[in-house]
Amino acid sequence: MNAASLIKFFLKKKIFKLNNVELKKLCYSIGSDVILGINTKKTILLYNGKIKRFERRLEYFVLIAKPSFGCSTSLIYSKVKNFSKPIYNNPKQSLFNENNLFSSENKLEKIAFDIYPILKKIKFFLLKLSNVKFVRMSGSGSTIVAYFKSKRARDIAAKKFKKKFNNYWCIKSKTI
Repeated sequence: MNAASLIKFFLKKKIFKLNNVELKKLCYSIGSDVILGINTKKTILLYNGKIKRFERRLEYFVLIAKPSFGCSTSLIYSKVKNFSKPIYNNPKQSLFNENNLFSSENKLEKIAFDIYPILKKIKFFLLKLSNVKFVRMSGSGSTIVAYFKSKRARDIAAKKFKKKFNNYWCIKSKTI
């Protein structure tokens, strides 16, 4: 999202003057998910690179935690034995119901946790906190995201995380 933030800044300051086609081309040349950061309202990126917008959204307060290292994406993917087929080829609004979110998983977590055990430790610490709804690793790591329904619960979790993992980075945010 850093690249998207810079592009939005350059567009706002009129440093860049791009039409929609040029903007999409620039975003995709940087990374497939950069386009999501341009217009963040209720969008998901489909497996084929297209964007789908939804009306309904769930509101969560999130705690984003990251250790002092980054995971090697190439190393994580090199350990994948079988690639599963996409299950969200034609996503519906039901994709965002809470039961679906609770039961979904990041198949790369097990691999990342085997290579970087501290990630597993962070995830299970966050899972044990009161009022946490669910916890996921982002992509191929190394960020772990905990979801809460209240700002207060998230803020308490942030204090506990900082006390336990004082050398690691964490930030409070919310879903948009």
